[in-house]
Amino acid sequence: MVYDTVVIGLGPAGSTVLYHLAGRGFRVVGIDMARFPRYKSCGGCISVKVGELLDFDISHLIEHTVYGATFTYRCARMMDIISDEVVGYNIMRDRFDHHLLEQARKRGAEVVEGLRVVDVVEKKGYVEVECDEGRTFKGSFLVGADGASGITGRKVFGMDRRRSAVSVTAEVPYRSEDLGMEIDGRLFIDFGSVPYGYGWIFPKERYLSVGIAGDTLKVGGRIKDFFNTLVRGHTLLKGLRIGERVGWTVPTFYGEMPLPVKGRIALVGDTGHLVDPFLGEGIYYAIKTASMASSVIGDAIESGTPDLSTYGEMLKGEIYPEFTSAERLSDLVYNHPRLWYRMIEKEPEIMYRFYDVIRGKESFGVFYRWIWSKVRSKPWKVLRRWLESRFLPA
Repeated sequence: MVYDTVVIGLGPAGSTVLYHLAGRGFRVVGIDMARFPRYKSCGGCISVKVGELLDFDISHLIEHTVYGATFTYRCARMMDIISDEVVGYNIMRDRFDHHLLEQARKRGAEVVEGLRVVDVVEKKGYVEVECDEGRTFKGSFLVGADGASGITGRKVFGMDRRRSAVSVTAEVPYRSEDLGMEIDGRLFIDFGSVPYGYGWIFPKERYLSVGIAGDTLKVGGRIKDFFNTLVRGHTLLKGLRIGERVGWTVPTFYGEMPLPVKGRIALVGDTGHLVDPFLGEGIYYAIKTASMASSVIGDAIESGTPDLSTYGEMLKGEIYPEFTSAERLSDLVYNHPRLWYRMIEKEPEIMYRFYDVIRGKESFGVFYRWIWSKVRSKPWKVLRRWLESRFLPA
């Protein structure tokens, strides 16, 4: 049997592809080495714009509504910047991912759990997926949604795993009465505690999701040390027991990476390094790029053509410009965290406006050009010289 599409990986990106293609009546199968629900290391904060991409309810999965953040610089100089509008929601990924997969299953998608893919080969007229136990699947098209370490990104496209962030996270049990400070409506974000990255504490119903992430090449294998420094120093975590720590890779966008579509194969979400390089936000872009790829693949199936190039054009026209601006903002903030923190201390308006970027009300490009114009007009001479030498606005 040749499926219309085979999907490898059943996180938010893979499940979204299955959901849309099954909804159009196509024969689709998704394969994942895990069995759901499964734990997923992640901060678990989704922006409000995620809900705009989904046509089913996720309100029962929300464990904490976010209006802003309490910021620190190296666990000190605490500063609250809380808005009147919702910025995002905290969820547990095991429940969220399982819910998305179940929506795809209800639409008729075939799901194969607990099976590892070992090879992918594009042949004349179809793509063959080889798995453990000697099982094979054939599809007119293939979608790689198997994450940073998955076979499709590495083997088929040659994505550079070193061009990523490395992270450590832990789920810390807590009781709100034991914290000694207000957590309602906020995240906790720390700058300066890790090279080219940040630390976070995201409250959930029974756990604080604690993590830290920094550029793989700049961290130099010391990510656990930076994590330990964060949890020892942050006021919110005093007296709490930090249990199992989990390491993971955040495959952020990088400018020289291969276009994640060729032949009958497309990559979505983390597998294609389609992750915001400033925040490391991947859930929205997983669902967004999966929706885009699904539309192109569905049209290709109906028209009988193997051409998926429209997906690449959509990425270059809509997603890449945002990521390029986010990459520039990353260089500004993470190379100069103390100067950045001084800026937002003096002008909290900067973060209020950035919340609109997270909400989807303003683009990264517009925000970056606005920041650049503010820096030019202020006496941050070192930062201004750096900006003028490297990142003049387009």
